[in-house]
Amino acid sequence: MNRTPLYDRHVAAGAKLVDFAGWEMPIQYSGVVDEYQTVRTAAGLFDVSHMGRLTVEGSDAVKFLQQVTTTNPDPLEVGAAQYSMVCNPSGGIKDDIFIYRLAQTRFLVCVNASNREKIFSWFCAKAPQGDVRLEDESPYLAQIALQGPCAPQILRTICPAAADSLKPRQCLETDVLGARGVVSRTGYTGEVGYEFYLPTSSAKTIWDTLMKAGASTGLKPCGLGSRDLLRLEVGYLLYGNDIDEDTTPLEASASFAVDFTKGEFIGRPVLIEQKEQGPTKKLVGFELIEKGVPRHGMRVMADGKDIGVVTSGNLSPRLQKGIGLASVSVSFSQPGTPVQIDIRGRVHPAVVVKPPFYKRT
Repeated sequence: MNRTPLYDRHVAAGAKLVDFAGWEMPIQYSGVVDEYQTVRTAAGLFDVSHMGRLTVEGSDAVKFLQQVTTTNPDPLEVGAAQYSMVCNPSGGIKDDIFIYRLAQTRFLVCVNASNREKIFSWFCAKAPQGDVRLEDESPYLAQIALQGPCAPQILRTICPAAADSLKPRQCLETDVLGARGVVSRTGYTGEVGYEFYLPTSSAKTIWDTLMKAGASTGLKPCGLGSRDLLRLEVGYLLYGNDIDEDTTPLEASASFAVDFTKGEFIGRPVLIEQKEQGPTKKLVGFELIEKGVPRHGMRVMADGKDIGVVTSGNLSPRLQKGIGLASVSVSFSQPGTPVQIDIRGRVHPAVVVKPPFYKRT
């Protein structure tokens, strides 16, 4: 399996390692719930170097990204970022991504680990004959996420320029402990947070320095288990569970990530038709009314009939109830609609709700 530049740090910290998209990654250190609580109350440090990092550069970079993604990067100012999606011609989601504008003609695109090669190949196949240069920078860049209410305080000790200037969905090219990279105010937890895109040779130094700087605040290393629980509580999508190439942005309740006004892009004709006719299925949130833990793949029912399937589910430590996302028939998608979740043969009553389940105050 692949290993990130921080593998030795995970082993030294006693992490439980698992195979995730071909990468040997920490699923937990002190425990999923403990790490979850740490991020909600203090701060957690995540190694997300398994993600893919692509650069798109050239005078035709904007035009290219307009064609291969669902959003319009043209209005982005330098130092701004946006959530977007890459669709196939049928409107299915090949990946959900983040686009960072580093310069007028240079962009950084963060893609999911499992889709890195697929998306890079897709970009290369769709690149025009004009001035567009594509690079897969993943082997040369590490990616670290600092998340939680104490994150600004910790970041200020090593990179005050970023801590004091960055607003949500903004990024800054700057020096961090002598290494040139990108710091962004983005994350996957619903808390104040930052992500670092830095040379792999600097990853250990920056990880160690952040851990030391955050010791007084209760900073802990966190694994993929708590990350998944944190993202579910705020309704963020997980590729391969909640979305895939058989699901469109409209079916995923992600129409906010589609700009129909920018002109043609891959998948637009199908999405336009679906927008006009309305999708037949929709991704919704739900909460269990009784005790239980919903999981991916469980049946969603109404009046004794199957109406959909759970795409993500877990027990929310903060709400102390089972929560989840589910793809259901559109007629059962309105908040307040009663449904049932089949948990190992026992039907549990639930109600459709609008995510997020948790919102930072």
